[in-house]
Amino acid sequence: MSLHSFETKYLITKGFKKENIKNPFIDYMLDKNSFPLSKADYISSDPSMSCTSMGAAFFIVPFVNAITRSGTLEEKHLLFNAMLNHKAFEEVLSNKRGHKLGEKEKLILQAIRTVTNVKNRQTRAEEAGLAMLEKMIETNQMLNHKILLFLLNPGQIDAEIRGLVANKFMAKYQRPCCLLTRTYRDDKETFEGSMRGYTKTGVDSFKNILEQCPEIIYVQGHDNAAGVGIEANHIEDFLYRIDQLLENVSVEPIYRVDYDFKENENNNQIILDIAEMNDYWGQDIDRAYVNINFKITSSNFQIMKSNTLKFNLPNGLSIIKFNGTDEEIDKFTTTGYLELNAICKCNANQWNNNVYPQLIMEDYEIVDSSKYFF
Repeated sequence: MSLHSFETKYLITKGFKKENIKNPFIDYMLDKNSFPLSKADYISSDPSMSCTSMGAAFFIVPFVNAITRSGTLEEKHLLFNAMLNHKAFEEVLSNKRGHKLGEKEKLILQAIRTVTNVKNRQTRAEEAGLAMLEKMIETNQMLNHKILLFLLNPGQIDAEIRGLVANKFMAKYQRPCCLLTRTYRDDKETFEGSMRGYTKTGVDSFKNILEQCPEIIYVQGHDNAAGVGIEANHIEDFLYRIDQLLENVSVEPIYRVDYDFKENENNNQIILDIAEMNDYWGQDIDRAYVNINFKITSSNFQIMKSNTLKFNLPNGLSIIKFNGTDEEIDKFTTTGYLELNAICKCNANQWNNNVYPQLIMEDYEIVDSSKYFF
């Protein structure tokens, strides 16, 4: 739900106060995921809060979602009971691997293990689907169009995870995505399934775009998450029309930048202030980004463990890029310099009981370079 709504934001803030966590399942999930929830992207700046919206979105909600989409009826009952105080702590027969005959355990512990297993099962199916569809993108040159339109045969992607997979591709390729499966309606061959719209390019409702296409049989649901059906013999006409309707819409990464920094400026307090705003980010309120212009030279570039790249700026600020590729390492290792515009998240890095401002690089462009640096 949109955090633009004061009522929704109030309910989240009030509900995630530590003193108000009464639901056994949520309480145990918060404890189980205490380490990732303490990381910079998710931790609350308010010690009275048990969790942020983004923390819940990554470490609680997906497990409930997995049971809802992919769980059996018995697994759904188990999760439901784990949310009830008078049920969650009952002793039930254990279903742990290698359990002894007649061994019992608390229902809540069984539920936590079950939702984790179902989520892992769903993730494996999702990853297999993503790999298959990535090959389709390359083989069918799908990036030539303003929409990713996957036309599948029955059984290629389970209906329960179509929306999840569409979400991943929508975000990765910055364009709407439709995952449609071949079927028949009134003796006519059709493709039907899920669509996800991409709002960051300025298209607030992809559903409205689809409703302008006479090739569409139906589109039912939300503005950017809906079911859709197309007649098979109208696919090419549909792609042509969508490309026309979205002709002026960019498919390049778009970031909302709140501040524009230079490498010699002292913006430490601004960075620390933004880093403490995790409690505000959520649906329709995107995390704040900053752009910083700086030069990479042999004296300020470090390669750390796990291919973490570190850039030390003249003002004492450090920029971190996680999971640097071999290509990037070769590119940044220079006898001269590279000048970058980098899109970064703000982070408060704690070290030896001190807090230091830090930027985490999300994306970048090279704006200048030289083989020599004087």
